[in-house]
Amino acid sequence: MELRLKKQPQKYLASVDANTREKLTRALEKLKELDGDIVCINPKKNLFRFKIAHYRIIFAYSGGEIIIVEAIDTRTNIKYRRYR
Repeated sequence: MELRLKKQPQKYLASVDANTREKLTRALEKLKELDGDIVCINPKKNLFRFKIAHYRIIFAYSGGEIIIVEAIDTRTNIKYRRYR
């Protein structure tokens, strides 16, 4: 599958330290296989949450070959209301 990152995830990955960036990059590779702790947060918009330690990745997936990563942030800073 193909991953497409919106502007916020690109900026977030650029702003974190090298160890965190590597951890999140491995998580994004795992996300391509839709493997891990994934929960649907908005079925109407096909939005899902992928949890890695205390990081959250919000992504859109409608069953095709493209996964669009909407946001990456820590557990305490992610706002799910924005995606409902």
